[in-house]
Amino acid sequence: MALVDPSATESQGQAWGFSLVYTGSHSFGVEKGSEGLTRAMVGVNPLSFSWPLAPGEAFTSPEVVAVYSDQGLGGMSRKFHRLYRKHLIKSKFATETRPALLNSWEGLYFDYNETTIARLARQTAQLGVRMFVLDDGWFGDKYPRVSDNAGLGDWVPNPARFPSGFDKLINNITHLKSGNSSQDLKFGLWFEPEMVNPNSTLYVDHPDWAMHVGNYPRTLTRNELVLNLALPEVQDYIVDAVSKILKSSPISYVKWDNNRGIHEMPHPYTNHQYMLGVYQVYDRLTTAFPDVIWEGCASGGARFDPGILQYFPQVWTSDDTDAVERITIQTGTSLVYPPSAMAAHVAAVPNGLTKRTTPLSFRAHVAMMAGSFGFELDPVHLEEEDRQMIPGIVALQEKINPIVVQGDMWRLNLPEDSNWPATLFTSEDGKQAVLFYFQIKAHYNNLFPTVKLQGLDPQASYRVDGNMTLSGSTLMRFGLQYTFDGDYQSRVVMLEKQ
Repeated sequence: MALVDPSATESQGQAWGFSLVYTGSHSFGVEKGSEGLTRAMVGVNPLSFSWPLAPGEAFTSPEVVAVYSDQGLGGMSRKFHRLYRKHLIKSKFATETRPALLNSWEGLYFDYNETTIARLARQTAQLGVRMFVLDDGWFGDKYPRVSDNAGLGDWVPNPARFPSGFDKLINNITHLKSGNSSQDLKFGLWFEPEMVNPNSTLYVDHPDWAMHVGNYPRTLTRNELVLNLALPEVQDYIVDAVSKILKSSPISYVKWDNNRGIHEMPHPYTNHQYMLGVYQVYDRLTTAFPDVIWEGCASGGARFDPGILQYFPQVWTSDDTDAVERITIQTGTSLVYPPSAMAAHVAAVPNGLTKRTTPLSFRAHVAMMAGSFGFELDPVHLEEEDRQMIPGIVALQEKINPIVVQGDMWRLNLPEDSNWPATLFTSEDGKQAVLFYFQIKAHYNNLFPTVKLQGLDPQASYRVDGNMTLSGSTLMRFGLQYTFDGDYQSRVVMLEKQ
């Protein structure tokens, strides 16, 4: 939540920001008293919460982070970004570059076997991508996960999908070389451990572990129920099941999903107890596996909050992978959360949600503005021209990723205000910068749109894309002009301080 002066802008004016370090049900409120003072109230949602306290007991409420900026919303955001990147996110990956990956979900969904996965992993390596991620569908024995109505809770590989052995498949994948490098391809895996399908061995054995209220019917969403992580035995089961998989094979990344909300709460304190249990599980697993990149996900970005970021260095920003909409989504997310914590992928076209078709370079440039970059498609369906572009896209992403992960973000042209959204990232030492510049629609009367930069040293000179040298003052006062040819066009411009 942000409170700003009426005249405040992106770069000027006073702004106060408030962010709750909590993942459960919460409440943000603002009121103005009769004396003219504005009061912000942030915390656990009182409408669904109570907590019994015996004599001598105490309750620790979630912390609220408050920042002040006299440089508008942009200044507020950069303070949040630095604070969270350097002091909240405990993972060693908080300020480390992230490997470009390919996720199987939108390319295959549930329709695959071990031959399909081996083929997709080989193509991932051939394209120079650094990690292959196997998404939903790999688990379940008696209740195989071949659709979303079975298997959740049974975290054992599906022997019918992988008759040669799941461990063997992963071992083969991680011995592939990425592109022309000597790097082995890394492997990542999807989990949704907080949920359970009624069609699962876990639910048959422990129906009482699912959230429920007495004998009332249990509410299914996406064919799943919520496990009650307030119970220590549920916490232990999840930690043991996930740990067993992570110990069995060289797994470098985990996508931790959560695809439904909590409807049944037997007590007013259950929701908070649940979140404390979730944090216990996160703490135990991230402590036991510090070399794994953990990514949070909740039907997209429904759990993008500081509570998650204490344990996971990145979060899947949205299930909406349309590049045009992602510009707005990622810009909005950046009001509080650092780009280093965002995950964004290049999806196939036409996009599965919007049916929009955009060029591969446009989709890639949008996704590069996130700390974790990847692809969400099957390369077999790519045009040859696009397939040939991917190694160069990965090389560009690896060049600019340190600036995106470790540097400052400057929102130049906002997507809700401009046909030419633009964002600048400046390195922590100020020696490098990268400009992302987009055109959504072509307009005859705007052949030479101008973007004015921010965050540069006005007295210094900057080499722009290796072609010309301009002063920081000139770049900020007069800006840069580029032409775009058609709808959905983009440029990535590198600046080097001289």
